[in-house]
Parts: sequence; C-alpha cells; structure tokens
Amino acid sequence: MSLLVLRVGKGLVSHFFRSFQLPVREMTSHLKINPETSPAEIPLDSSPRTFSVAPDAPNLAFHPLANIFPLLDDQAHDKLVADVREHSVREPIWLLDGQILDGRNRWLAARAANVECKAREYKGADPASFVVSLNLQRRHLDTSQRSLVATRLASLKLGANQHVGTPTPSQTQAAKMLNVSRDSVIQARKVVELGVPKLLAAVERGKVSVNAAARVAALSQEVQAGLVAAGVKDIRKTAAMLRKAPHVSNNSGNNEWYTPPWVIELARSAMGDIDTDPASCATANLIVGATTYFTAKQDGLKQKWSGRVWLNPPYSQGLIAPFAELAAERFESGEIEQACVLVNNATETEWFHRLMDVASAVCFPRGRIKFQNEDGIEANSPLQGQAVLYLGRDKKLFTAAFESIGRVLSTS
Repeated sequence: MSLLVLRVGKGLVSHFFRSFQLPVREMTSHLKINPETSPAEIPLDSSPRTFSVAPDAPNLAFHPLANIFPLLDDQAHDKLVADVREHSVREPIWLLDGQILDGRNRWLAARAANVECKAREYKGADPASFVVSLNLQRRHLDTSQRSLVATRLASLKLGANQHVGTPTPSQTQAAKMLNVSRDSVIQARKVVELGVPKLLAAVERGKVSVNAAARVAALSQEVQAGLVAAGVKDIRKTAAMLRKAPHVSNNSGNNEWYTPPWVIELARSAMGDIDTDPASCATANLIVGATTYFTAKQDGLKQKWSGRVWLNPPYSQGLIAPFAELAAERFESGEIEQACVLVNNATETEWFHRLMDVASAVCFPRGRIKFQNEDGIEANSPLQGQAVLYLGRDKKLFTAAFESIGRVLSTS
C-alpha cells in the first residue's frame, strides 16, 4: 500500500515534504505523481489541494490549537470508526506545520478503520479563529463547554498561535470568540487547574455546569473524587450548597475564612513556590503548602520570615496594619525575597499605601474573591473588593500569573 497519494506536479514534491518536515529521500518512494498534471496548472496561491495519507503513515502530532477542543469519548469514537470504515473520511483533516490543526477524531478513526484519510495544508493567517469557527459549526456546545474551550485557548503557551505572528488571545478575546462571558472563562480556568479529571470530563460532556464544577473544584481532590463517584446529582447538590453558604457580614473579627486554592496557585506561579506564611493555621496550610507557617498562637509578627512569602493577614481591626507594615519592613531589609499580599483594597488606609510604597505591581481582581471556611465551603461575595500586592523584582511573572483575574498595574 502506498504511504501517500498526492495529485500534484513533480515540482511541488519537495515543497510538500518540507511542510511535513520529513526528508524527501525517505518519502519519495511512497509518492504517486499524476503525470497528467503540470505544476503550472496548480499555482501555489490556489485553493488548498486535497491529498491522502495512508493509515500506516507515521502518526501525526496534534497542534496545540487542536487540543483546545476535547476528543470524542470511547463510544462516540467507535461510532465514527464504523462510519469511516463504511463511508471513508468525508471531510479532510487540516494540517499546520506537519501537525493536525483540525480533524484529530477523523484521523484517529481512519487509522483504526485502516482507511486513507484526506488532508489539506492550512495556509491562512489566523489558525485560532479558523479552528474555533470550524468546530463551533459542527459541534453543539453549551455555554460551559465553550467556556472550557475559551480558557484553554487563552492559556496556550507563547508561540502556539504565532507561526504567522498572531498572538495567543487574551481571556477577554477568547471569551468573545466563543461567545461566553469572561467570568465564565475564569470559572472554567478553576475547573481546568483545580478539578479532578472526571469532574472536568463531566463539564466537557455537558453533564455539569462550569459554575457548579468551579465551586466543587475548590474542594480537596479526595472530596471531588468522592462526589464524581457518587454521580452528577451529588455534584450539583454540593455546588448548590456551596453557593448558598453564609458569608462574613463585616470585617470586625472573623479570621476563619481561607484563601481559595486557585488564588494560591496564581501566587505560586508568580513566585515559584511559597516558603513562609506568617498568618496561617494547619487547615489553611493544606492549601497554601508553605514550608513554614505560623499560627495565631505562635504570632507571626514575632517570628522570622524568609524566602517567598504568602500573606493574607487577619482582617480584624488591629492586626492587618501590623502585618502589612512588617511585610514592607522585611522586604526592604532583604529578610524576604518576594511576597504576594492579599488584602482588602482599602486605598484610604495608611497600611495600604505603605505596601504600595514597596510593591512593584498590584492586581485589582475584577470580582470579589470568595473565601472558604474550614470545610471548603465558599462564602458569598464579601463586602469589599481585594487587591494582591507583589513585593519583588520579577513583576513580569506576577503579571503573567494574575492578569487573568484582573487589572495588573506596575507601581515602580
């Protein structure tokens, strides 16, 4: 069986193999040329040519842009294999730089059915929009499923969409492309980053909404796994309970609300890790994972801090100002290398401006961060918005981590 069937003139053979990134000498023996076709008859700027790839050809890698959409589950894949075996591949796959840009499911089905797969080479200027457009036309995705696609699109590593100089879309741009709200994209990111695989799969299959999954994703992986095993009804019931959980009505003294895991992960991404949490407890440190932490009884104000610091100081009156002042002092003295400080955006206070004086960047989240109690139950929106101040020299990493949740401003 021939490896490739290509209806082009001989002068285009090398061009085709360069697009596949394969040596010509290794592949020419498998190529069938139509002698009746002249290169002059097929100009390079004409509509994309369709060629065939044999099922025993070297397996093709998937382009990062293709992976923003989920693959078919096993049952759907088996149905597609049966259809391809009977009717062949009706719609060609699209290739970019030797990788599958669109058509992963058709390619996998063709290999499983042992039939040739039609293919075309993408030559456009915006592969991201191309992939989104094709898939939205053929798939019937709900808001939650589109939100997952948008967050994957906005999270692509630098360069995934840049072979033609097009940057990776921002969250706002990705939300617009997928016709969802930016808040839905943020919720989807929580599911992708914190959710167990089967919880993510439940959203991908349209069984659980992205908002419900985001609430459940804030719980421990063990709890998530148990809920998924119990079934969709238990996931939805727990999410509803978390949504209705009581919240702190003022800032006068309840210090038993903890930072949600997704915020901690952003701080960890910005600093690399967390060495010290001077205002914590054993329960909170299950999420923070600091090498050293100090409880209220140990009094972090009297302890030595070091390295990279995460600080969400007690919000009760009389405690937040001393912690803010000490963070500023110890950064200035060099006792700590970096710090991410989560506080109310109390711009009218002296302690907030003291932190701003030493910070190199600050993030103002678009929404109010909902804290959790010791059971992982999320509170409703607090009375005041927050700010995350970064004390350190690598504000580019901080910006890259936190710009997904709000406006990041440079202060130095």
